[in-house]
Amino acid sequence: MAPTAKPLKGRKRFSADLHELHTTCPSDLDRGTWSAQSFRAGDDDGSVEFDLIESRDRIRIVMHLLCSVPQHSLILLPFPEPGSYGEQVKEICDGILSDSPSTIHEVVKQFLISISGDDDSEDDHDYDMTVDEDMSAFTRPEICRSVLRRDFEGTHAAGYMPGVIWSGSSEFFLTISVPVVELTDKIPAHVLMSWDSQFLLPRQHLVLVISGFWGVYPPVQSDGTLTLATIHSCTSLKFYVGLSRKYKPSKEHVIASLRRYGLQSEQQNGVEDDMVEEYIDVDKESDTGLSSSLESLLDEHFLQLLRVRREFKLGWAAAEELHWRSQELQRPPAVLVKEMQEELRQVEEEEQHCHINLLETAFAYLLRRFTLCNRYCVVCHKKLDTEFEALKPYVCDSGLCAYQYYSLNFGPSLEYDICKNTEMVDLLVSLAYAAAAEQVLDEPLPRGLLLKVPDPVHKHPMRDFDTLTVNEMRTTIMQLINTLPPIQDMKKHLEKKVFAGTNKPKLKDMDPSILPAAWSILRWCVASCTAHLQELTEEEDQVQNIGSQWRQFRFMVGAPDKEAKFKNALEKETHGDSNAKKYPTLYAFHGSPLKNWHSIIRHGLWYKTVAHGRAYGDGVYFARDGIISMGSYATVGSQPWRNSMIAPSACVALAEIINLPQKFTSHNPYYVVKQTEWIMCRYLLVNTFDSLYTNRLTSIDDAATATKSNVGNVPFIKHDPHCRPLLSNAQVEIPQPSYKLEKLLGLCQDAYVPPNLDEDDSAVFNAPDEEETKPKSTAPYINGKPKRDWVHDASWVEKNMDLLLPPPADSTPVATMALQKEFRAMMKEQGSADSLATLGWYMPPEFNENLFQWVVEMHSFDPDLPIAKDLKLKGVNSLVFEIRFPPTFPHSPPFFRLVMPRFLPFMQVRGGSICMDLLTSAGELRLIASVLLQIKLAISSTDPKPARLAQNWEQPYHPQEALSGYTRAAAIHGWKVANPREMERLVTRG
Repeated sequence: MAPTAKPLKGRKRFSADLHELHTTCPSDLDRGTWSAQSFRAGDDDGSVEFDLIESRDRIRIVMHLLCSVPQHSLILLPFPEPGSYGEQVKEICDGILSDSPSTIHEVVKQFLISISGDDDSEDDHDYDMTVDEDMSAFTRPEICRSVLRRDFEGTHAAGYMPGVIWSGSSEFFLTISVPVVELTDKIPAHVLMSWDSQFLLPRQHLVLVISGFWGVYPPVQSDGTLTLATIHSCTSLKFYVGLSRKYKPSKEHVIASLRRYGLQSEQQNGVEDDMVEEYIDVDKESDTGLSSSLESLLDEHFLQLLRVRREFKLGWAAAEELHWRSQELQRPPAVLVKEMQEELRQVEEEEQHCHINLLETAFAYLLRRFTLCNRYCVVCHKKLDTEFEALKPYVCDSGLCAYQYYSLNFGPSLEYDICKNTEMVDLLVSLAYAAAAEQVLDEPLPRGLLLKVPDPVHKHPMRDFDTLTVNEMRTTIMQLINTLPPIQDMKKHLEKKVFAGTNKPKLKDMDPSILPAAWSILRWCVASCTAHLQELTEEEDQVQNIGSQWRQFRFMVGAPDKEAKFKNALEKETHGDSNAKKYPTLYAFHGSPLKNWHSIIRHGLWYKTVAHGRAYGDGVYFARDGIISMGSYATVGSQPWRNSMIAPSACVALAEIINLPQKFTSHNPYYVVKQTEWIMCRYLLVNTFDSLYTNRLTSIDDAATATKSNVGNVPFIKHDPHCRPLLSNAQVEIPQPSYKLEKLLGLCQDAYVPPNLDEDDSAVFNAPDEEETKPKSTAPYINGKPKRDWVHDASWVEKNMDLLLPPPADSTPVATMALQKEFRAMMKEQGSADSLATLGWYMPPEFNENLFQWVVEMHSFDPDLPIAKDLKLKGVNSLVFEIRFPPTFPHSPPFFRLVMPRFLPFMQVRGGSICMDLLTSAGELRLIASVLLQIKLAISSTDPKPARLAQNWEQPYHPQEALSGYTRAAAIHGWKVANPREMERLVTRG
């Protein structure tokens, strides 16, 4: 008897299931409208990809199956985000997760049953969704490789390096890069260093990655609008900004960086895994401190700015101004551009309507904003309204931006600072703790962040932070910081190696018992400091002849307003002084209690509070010899943060001061400087509790003894012979700040080697010419339109928009999914119409931004109708309707309301409401386009009397008036209104 074959398990079972599905797709994975096709191995080991097809709307969603090892259970994820079906797909994915092992076939079948709704459960989509026959077959989008080749050539000619990363048969990512060393012509090296020290590493490239093409290229037309193929495939372009040692990052890093979903790593639970080859190497490719801000700018605004730029022939700066103003005022650019002609008049018309090279255009815009990032808010991306220009990007003074910056981690990443600037974070948190513990932490405090904190007095469970007194706020901040783990432990947690396909570690996962408010306070401690402190660990960077027990930090950037005032004062005050012209500044020491340094780092030195008397007059006191400041003035903090790695005990600043001692309040024995704008802290010397213990074994003089310089070729700052900085009467040498930057820049230039194209990119450059098919425009007025086609008037609709209530506040997932489908069908029909006059209605995209509130124009009535003649006589371009959808849609009908113009009493229009049986609970709900056709036919009817405009046609209909008219008509005709209260809430409340 032949031995019985053992059932396959683990990876062998997984591989066998995948092979079976790849070769023969089972019939039960075709559920009519929805089907699963093209099973294939994913990019990650233990993963599967397949195409989820919705045949009616020709939607293709790439699904991703991840195998959880060692349990071998499967998790189903959409990858990337699946356009308008996103919420529905994600909800079903979450609903079918199971801890018990399942085969690929079983998981996919269960998913298809859920999304197609053909099981025994009640169908939530039982309304008529009939579509045209020509939409019944799915057509796979194609890539026009000749256009891609042309764009590669144009990008390369512009001085950038294009690249392509293939992920499957048609999925791909596009990359564009430039060596960072080439940017130093436009951005000074010291500015790059202040933004991120990684910029000046050898062979570093600034890289832009564009994803989400879904097998379509080109995705945009010459006017900046999406092509029809792009719309049908639900393409959603996403951008990633980072650094790479090569001209393009690896496929594994790109996929990991763009992934929105992932498995929970077993490592987080202390379980070891043998799949060591799956680790993602983050050393060669990484984010920058500016990545998140630049990515949000590109994701949310780039395509809109591109359309504005092309439509109105503006440069980037003017397009941004018009776009921001349009968003702020909630008015369309087409209306505002007329009012802003004077502001935009000086903008040069840069280009004509021609093919858009997406790679070159996107990267050019990225470089523009990268170069000017210190002039714009890192959250809202609008230009900063300040008299100075900071070196380090920061947030504007908007309360909303501050909330998003501190509470929601918008802008530069806190995690990034913890990993790359660990010592700086530790120091800033320690100084904030010291100030709070000694009750001197002063404004600005972290208000407006919606923090929920324990009540420090009455011990109530939780309390709003903003309701506390200032002293209670200080106590609460101290208590919250004490709950945080050491910064070094945070770094280790964030830098844990992760398997491909698993989520990156997050701070909040370190300890669930830590309150969210504590993490917000941590971010506030770091982000509220606009200065950038960098610890100097190499001797050639350090101030020479300073005692070894003092850790040295350099102020890479001072507070931006202080820096601007200092530069202005230096230029103004030294004019005409020969000695100051030769030696513009001098350096001196300032000691202050530890509790004061949280404020000093942020605001600079001032003399609001008297700490040690003012025997030599008002002003900030400095000593030429640092031993004086390091003694009795730099007093030790009484309550250090227990988890600090640095554990600062005392701080002394080495400040740069405008060299005009004769104008100081006093210059002997101390410098007393009353003009605070003449002072900039350049170095921070930090003594620690470890070295403090050592100091107790010796005298202070011995502990602060100068150490001789061991550096050879480092150039030092030339001091005024009469004002040299000293330590124990020995001269202190300060390295020229530009020396290290020039050295790093030279290393980068020497290390740069022009990259060689890989096989994929060479194939694009060598792609043969193809016959290009011009994509059909989605614009309402296209080439070849009828000579007298109807034209949308944005100013007329804008006039009506001011009369609308806010959108309905209530929604449900079922209604959202149904409305997404309806909205997409409407826009598709509108975009493919050869003539808007024939279509008879128009949904202006700029006024339709909420799924539950639509604005629709009805136009192009038969010219012989009385209503058409009235509209023409009064110069009215269209009838403007508002459609409000209830949360119970599609089981409950929407409410149609005419906003303007006003009609004479008419059977189908009562108080502005559209009174038809099909819009009641008893009516048969149809496609919105069909309903609009029925309404137009009703208004066009002359029986028993035609529709006419009222004499007061400019007086709009009020929502309450429309509700009353609808209710009266329903009562007269005996129509069923299922839920009158819901209807009233829908119509009269936002």
